[in-house]
Amino acid sequence: MRTTDLFVVLGAGLVLAGCRGAAPAQGRAGDFRVEAVVSPDPPTTGDNRLVLTLRDQGGRPVDGATLDFLVTMSAMGAMPEMRQGGEVRAQGNGVYRVTYPLAMLGDWLISIRISAPGHAPAELRLRVAPPRRGVSFLGTGDTAAQGGHDAGTPVSGAGRPLDISPARQQLIGVTWGKAERRPLALTLRLPARVEVDETRLQDITLKYPAFVERLSVDQTGQVVQKGQPLLTLYSPELLAAEQDYLVARQTADPSLVAAAEERLRLWDLSAEQLRALSARGLAEPRVTLHSPVSGVVLMKNVVEGTRVEAGAALYRIGNLGRVWVQADAFEMDAPLLTVDRPATMTLPAFPGAVWHGRVRFIAPTVDEKTRTVRARLEFENSQAMLRPGMLADVTVEVPLGERLSVPDGALLRSGEHVYVFVRRGPGSIQPVTVEAGLRAGPFTEVLFGLQPGEEVALGANFLLSSEAQLRDALPRWGGR
Repeated sequence: MRTTDLFVVLGAGLVLAGCRGAAPAQGRAGDFRVEAVVSPDPPTTGDNRLVLTLRDQGGRPVDGATLDFLVTMSAMGAMPEMRQGGEVRAQGNGVYRVTYPLAMLGDWLISIRISAPGHAPAELRLRVAPPRRGVSFLGTGDTAAQGGHDAGTPVSGAGRPLDISPARQQLIGVTWGKAERRPLALTLRLPARVEVDETRLQDITLKYPAFVERLSVDQTGQVVQKGQPLLTLYSPELLAAEQDYLVARQTADPSLVAAAEERLRLWDLSAEQLRALSARGLAEPRVTLHSPVSGVVLMKNVVEGTRVEAGAALYRIGNLGRVWVQADAFEMDAPLLTVDRPATMTLPAFPGAVWHGRVRFIAPTVDEKTRTVRARLEFENSQAMLRPGMLADVTVEVPLGERLSVPDGALLRSGEHVYVFVRRGPGSIQPVTVEAGLRAGPFTEVLFGLQPGEEVALGANFLLSSEAQLRDALPRWGGR
């Protein structure tokens, strides 16, 4: 034996040794003989490993194969179908190791498409069901004692080819498209509501007791500008603090002056007001509060003659030049949203008008009643057309990158299964089961079952399906 062959055999032995204790299961997929071992056994949540050994009909190892791997759990109640991929690594001597995650206990379907030089593509389906031990081949036939699998029948997602002449194909209206890797984009349309941007709110709060003598801004909803007078107050405490400041200046004691001045500054008297007090030399028991920001009065808690205590919020002013829009996404769409994703918005109140903004925040929790995830977007509102409380429709375009897809008309859905009809020659059409993914515009992603470049029927699918059923040619999966 050559040294390189020895290392290959030793490497394969180490892989299988890592799965010691797992009973091997045996089955067939096309013209491949397959052995499968899971580790850990029984499978568990988190990372798991599946070791496959591929041999040809003569028992020789098959190297250089490409394995497309997908593990799925069917939808249950409100829980959508779950799909996971896996990392496939060739170990040599016909051994392939797949590392894949399982999110929860229960029945998981493993779908594998095998392509190897010199062999027709074949599809293999297995089942793991933690916390039960072992892995099962899905097919028909007797259940083998070791591994609990269904053996003896090739496992494949392809039915028997239909012989339909080109003339008859044309007569019944068969047209063709291709399975290709295309750049796909998904459009999410979300109901939404306009709200105030919380980062642009300002509360006007008093830091000393006072009486309200006059309101310059006396209405909720009133627009105010930065520096505009809001109200005039009379405060005996403020009067006493100003007198202390003037007395300290007369004593010329720097520490007393600094302490008295700091007290007035902490009560929000500006440097200009302190200079005026010093120049006047006389304490003023009344003070006018000015708005620190421009915006709209969203809340007013005072009337003339009211006594307000320290810490009381007199006004809340919001700048509506930019607003938040709270949108609700279904939990199955939430993973497609990302922060800083561009979005557009329309409102029933302004037909034809479009606003452009971005996603700024995605909630980490799901609303248990609506099963939605809250997304927060920001939109400029310089013309003040957007008002808090308005209903809106948000559209988010999500580029999915290049994905294998077919025109949507190629898919034929029948119960749990999705079929396509693949051209195998001028007069040969084969029904094939596929795993459909996201639908993006006129195309649907294909996760499993097709290879790029394969031609699929776009028209007359129901006629082809009837023909396939009459000839008992549609693929069927055991155990589903």
